[in-house]
Amino acid sequence: MKSHRLQLSPERTYWPAVFSLFMGVTGLIAAEFIPVSLLTPISQELNITEGAAGQSVTVVGFFAVIASLTLAPLAKNMNRRLILLILSSLLVLSNILVALAPNYISLLVGRCLLGLCVGGFWSMAPAVTLQLVPSKDISRAFSIIYAGVSVATIISLPLASYLEGVFGWRNVFFFSALLSIVALIWQFLSLPSLPAQAGNNFKNMMALLKVRWILAGIGAIIFSYGGYHLFFTYLRPFLEYDLALSAYSLSTVLLFFGLASCAGTVLAGWFLGQSFRKTMYITLLFFVLLASALFISNRNVTQDTLLIILWGFMFGFITVGWSTWIARTLADKAELIGGLTVGAIQFSIGLAAAVGGFIFDNLNIDGIFITAVVAFILAMALTIISFSLFTKVTGRLA
Repeated sequence: MKSHRLQLSPERTYWPAVFSLFMGVTGLIAAEFIPVSLLTPISQELNITEGAAGQSVTVVGFFAVIASLTLAPLAKNMNRRLILLILSSLLVLSNILVALAPNYISLLVGRCLLGLCVGGFWSMAPAVTLQLVPSKDISRAFSIIYAGVSVATIISLPLASYLEGVFGWRNVFFFSALLSIVALIWQFLSLPSLPAQAGNNFKNMMALLKVRWILAGIGAIIFSYGGYHLFFTYLRPFLEYDLALSAYSLSTVLLFFGLASCAGTVLAGWFLGQSFRKTMYITLLFFVLLASALFISNRNVTQDTLLIILWGFMFGFITVGWSTWIARTLADKAELIGGLTVGAIQFSIGLAAAVGGFIFDNLNIDGIFITAVVAFILAMALTIISFSLFTKVTGRLA
């Protein structure tokens, strides 16, 4: 399968536009996960249970899958610059609707809009990045954009919790809207025209699922993200109950977890640019070792805290790595495969939460670590299969 890149000037790099996407990702992911820190005050003011408030996160994933699978085929001829600006505008609107929500239904409407933004943006991100930077800068550009995920983790967990205590939960969403407005203006000023790729239709999207090395790659993505989120979803209970951390210590660990994730995302671009396949293999093996070490740990606070920070650090290699995989193997189908991978990632996160919940209730945190080991071993096996089949079919290295 031959790949080519659609871009305006192969020699020019639009770094201001790349950083505008970083800001967009920061606002997008912060808005998605801010409710995690605010479930109690939201549920109390809207007179709903915390479980119902938690569904405001779940509904985002559901609509993200819909948007990721349908946006590219439905908007096949629309300039991608306009689509990104529309999505950023909807992100501002979503935050404002949530901040002003008088009841639960209004809250969910705002969150549904956010889901469309999340799915639409991530499905477009690989193809758009390919149009903004030349081949030699692809991994570096992805590392910058995906650093927004790590920064958003810091905003949505310790910072959002602190701001809620000072200003109230509604104002936290107004602050999130302000961040989104900054991203929108930055994108408006820096994004060049971004023509759509040819062949964006449902038929071509489904055709990708008939290619064995692509199927293996999507399977590897599901187990990679699923393995990570198995533990990430239950990180706070582990810190509170297994390590018995105080509220201050817990917030400090979460802060360092986010900072480590940001550092890993930035460094991932360099390592992946130097040796893509080897870095991917080592990343997945490292997660197997981390999950195994946490399983056999005697719950030493210092040791386990270090392992947790390393867990956050290595996540950047997964996000940047699989986006680089798209750029290296399917540049001419980046929007279509982008939609499929976003759907796979959202599916894996939901599956990890569901399976993890059952395992956590019945086998405690040790069951989570064992399941994560299995997930990462499967991810590694499918990655090797995908890369090998790609080389066999194309004669090129992934």
